[in-house]
Amino acid sequence: MANPAHLDLLRQGLEVWNKFRRTQPTVQPDLREADLSGYDFTRMDFTRCDLTGADLSDAYLLQATLEEADLTGANLTEADIIEANLLKATLTNATLVMVDLSGTGLIRADLAGADLTKANLTRASLPWGNLQGCQLVQTNLKMADLREADLTGSDLSEANLQDASLTGTIFQGANLQGTKHVSMAYLGKAKTLFQANLDPQIHEEVEKNYPHLLKQL
Repeated sequence: MANPAHLDLLRQGLEVWNKFRRTQPTVQPDLREADLSGYDFTRMDFTRCDLTGADLSDAYLLQATLEEADLTGANLTEADIIEANLLKATLTNATLVMVDLSGTGLIRADLAGADLTKANLTRASLPWGNLQGCQLVQTNLKMADLREADLTGSDLSEANLQDASLTGTIFQGANLQGTKHVSMAYLGKAKTLFQANLDPQIHEEVEKNYPHLLKQL
């Protein structure tokens, strides 16, 4: 459970909380399983905070810093996390349905098993991210940076991949059926499509122009 003193500081607002973080940088705030739904945490510093199992649904985290924060199993349904910093954050098995992560940095973030159904990841940065087994159904990945990201076994059915960077991306066993605006030039730069579920037309083009992608690494 969350530390009551840390919760009290958080609920006092931006100035009090960020001052606490600046003046006591060695303290790792404990906000486990806290009910923080609907709160406005714009520009707040959650660096290395323990938010395991916290309820942040409908919360506002615009330009917030969540670097190396632990959000394992957290509920972020319909949260606004626009232009935030989630460098190396842990979001394994988190619920991010319809979340807005547009313009957010998720470099080297761990999102294994997360549910990002219908999420907005326009211009999000996910290079070297772990997205194994993610639900990305109808997710907007327009102009997202997925370089070297691992999407093994993820479901990207009906996702929007318009102008997404896919250099070195791992799609092994991923479901790419019904994906929209897929550029073959970008998809051809992926690391592998081995055992990926592709629409017949795309499979044919890959087989013709990038046959190495269909082979096991």
